Amino acid sequence: MTSEKDLFFLGENVLERLRRRVREARLLGFHIRHEVLDGPRPSWCEFGGKRWLFLDASQPASEQIESIDMALESYQSTCEQGHYP
Repeated sequence: MTSEKDLFFLGENVLERLRRRVREARLLGFHIRHEVLDGPRPSWCEFGGKRWLFLDASQPASEQIESIDMALESYQSTCEQGHYP
């Protein structure tokens, strides 16, 4: 899935896009963990007063970008429903 924001950065390779998306998630207050995960697609959660986004380190960069996009969409939807400031 290519977002409008990604279209602006067409000159980036996939690793540069991944780094940019990780930076953007951090700017939204997420702590990022890269782990080898076994199970369902990673998403975000909150514990210990912090927002966490777990990325599957065994996935290629393009799939990690997709995971970030899906998690941030889920977070934004939660915020729009009034569950977070």
